[in-house]
Amino acid sequence: MVYTVYLDEVLLGNVLMNFAILWFTARFALVPTTFRRLLSAAALGAAYAVVLFFPVPAWVAGIPAKVGVSLLMLAAAFYPQPVRKLGACFAIFYLASFGLGGLVFGLTYFLGSGGLSGPSGFLEVPRGYFWPAVVTALAVVWLVGRTGGAFLKRRRLKGLFHIPVRIHTCGRSLSVNALLDTGNQLSDPLTNHPVLVVEFNAVRELLPAELCSAFEAGEEPDFAKVLESLGNSRWAGRLRVIPFQSLGRSSGLLLGFRPDEVEILYGSENIRVRKVVVGVYQRQLCPEATYRALVNPRLLETAAGL
Repeated sequence: MVYTVYLDEVLLGNVLMNFAILWFTARFALVPTTFRRLLSAAALGAAYAVVLFFPVPAWVAGIPAKVGVSLLMLAAAFYPQPVRKLGACFAIFYLASFGLGGLVFGLTYFLGSGGLSGPSGFLEVPRGYFWPAVVTALAVVWLVGRTGGAFLKRRRLKGLFHIPVRIHTCGRSLSVNALLDTGNQLSDPLTNHPVLVVEFNAVRELLPAELCSAFEAGEEPDFAKVLESLGNSRWAGRLRVIPFQSLGRSSGLLLGFRPDEVEILYGSENIRVRKVVVGVYQRQLCPEATYRALVNPRLLETAAGL
């Protein structure tokens, strides 16, 4: 039996399938890319599939060549990325490839099952049912990619709300959940140390009674009166006044203090920072109380020596 293969269909089908697999990989690996890069990588893989229909050396169709083309496709779509992230892309890419290929084959068999009659019937199935199966499979991939990718993004964003921070001061310490806030660029005007903004109610256990009374008395503490009430105590030398132009106001002053140390658990790293000022904010930072502090990105950079 002669089975006709149309290379234009092979090319188009492979471009669509490769694009779907790469898009799915980007969604689940949470890596940035563009439509143009995905399309270029998909066309690269499709061109390789077409080449295999011509007389070529055996090594061109071998496993090393196929893996090499896969790596080129991933590089075209996602490079540059850390090695660990590229490894995740590689694993998701092949899982998606096998899954989509099996889905297309299964749908083709299912849609054409009524007309199967031996080997010739099996070979005739792709001709009549291949494209409907491809379209259905692509719809499934799109649905899974949209819902699964959105779920993973929400999980990642939720993780940013749960950066445990521990503040050590005068022999006492406490922990709060923080948000890594790229918009927080506050710094102490005297030392230029980055500011960790924390809600007053979250940090009040570390503060002396005089300072707590000042925060409870009004919207903005009387800084002169606070310093006078503390006198020559060790807290007087820790206090800082930080100007700001955010946090719900166009401008103002934030009262802060210099802790002994701040620990930030970021991923698998336990970052310890001494050159930091804790700014005490009287209002609630998050209505849902998901986080109660804002981490200045400079704290991570300072710890890394950047």
